[in-house]
Amino acid sequence: MAIVKLAIVIAVLFSACVQIFTDPRITRAFVWKSLLALIIFFLHCLVGTFVVFYLLPWNPEAAAGAVTAMIGWIALGALGLIRFAPRTREPPKWLLHFGIADIVCLIAIAAGVASVAGVI
Repeated sequence: MAIVKLAIVIAVLFSACVQIFTDPRITRAFVWKSLLALIIFFLHCLVGTFVVFYLLPWNPEAAAGAVTAMIGWIALGALGLIRFAPRTREPPKWLLHFGIADIVCLIAIAAGVASVAGVI
């Protein structure tokens, strides 16, 4: 089973490399801007991980709240990645502006932190 997963990962990486080297829309500036956006997203995820591991209490009752807050945080970062990373085709308009997707992420973060804190 692990060999199948490894083969899928290798196939996806190979496919991505082929597209990067053959697609004329993907320039050196496009690649650098993409890498910068991914680094910022990675740092965003590290901040969320730091908060969950070092600032929130560790007990079995807090696990669900911590996971909910972390998922909301990562989803909020993914929205930023959708908005600011260079792309070859446009995402839906409702993802490009503050709206319901952001509110859902913020509610998930708030509910998770409130659950961990014992407020709800």
